[in-house]
Amino acid sequence: MLSLLHYKTYKKISKINLAINFTNERPPLFILHGLLGSMDNWHSQAKRLQQFRTVITVDLRNHGRSPHLKGMSYRQMGLDIVAIMEHEKLETIDLLGHSMGGKVAMWLALHYPRRIATLIVVDIAPKTYPLWHQEMLIAMLKAPLLSFQSRQQVDDYLAQFIADEHERLFISKNLQKRTGRGYKWRCNLKQIVISYLKIAAFPIPASLFSNQSYFIRGENSPYILPTDHALIKRLFTQSEIHTIKNSSHLPHREQADAFYQLLQSFLK
Repeated sequence: MLSLLHYKTYKKISKINLAINFTNERPPLFILHGLLGSMDNWHSQAKRLQQFRTVITVDLRNHGRSPHLKGMSYRQMGLDIVAIMEHEKLETIDLLGHSMGGKVAMWLALHYPRRIATLIVVDIAPKTYPLWHQEMLIAMLKAPLLSFQSRQQVDDYLAQFIADEHERLFISKNLQKRTGRGYKWRCNLKQIVISYLKIAAFPIPASLFSNQSYFIRGENSPYILPTDHALIKRLFTQSEIHTIKNSSHLPHREQADAFYQLLQSFLK
């Protein structure tokens, strides 16, 4: 039996469609975060999208407040989302995923195509990536969290291994103060490290997804390259690839307004 993930529903605020038959309403938009992230990363965008549609943000397994579970294959993570859909009695959803969450979204679209109305993938391609996060994960795993009395001490330690301040700030969102002294990681770091090879990879099935798909890449990001476009178009036959200017791997944060306007054009 699958454990239900932690998720949050942002009910649609707009009353514009009250005169329209309910069957014409768009299904909820599910949003899936990336590696070492949580649904909180998408709170600002979800609040804006809530003006015209219902949004559900999810903490993927071993992240945020979701259960710590064995295994992190894309099949396991995808079926976690199906379990939420069954719990909420949803036949179809619109689905957005960023980075690792984008791979979960692609897996779902390729294996459960009738249940995904529209697919939006943010800055990730359906391929295996180099182990770019390995050094960061090792630094997190080795951090003597029990001895630290402040978040600044944790940041000073991580700075020895991770030069980028924004990356360290992102990681620190996983910190949780322990009762007594020191800190601990909220995420299930050991399981993430054990599963990292599977997370970096992507199992490509024989099936295709023929519903509307949108891939959003950051202009300065190395995650979706021109050489990836043919593979995306082959697997997602009705896909469009859009670029957010002056952004890298987090276009929804680095260029929040431009990103939101693009989503509006896809979903409204």
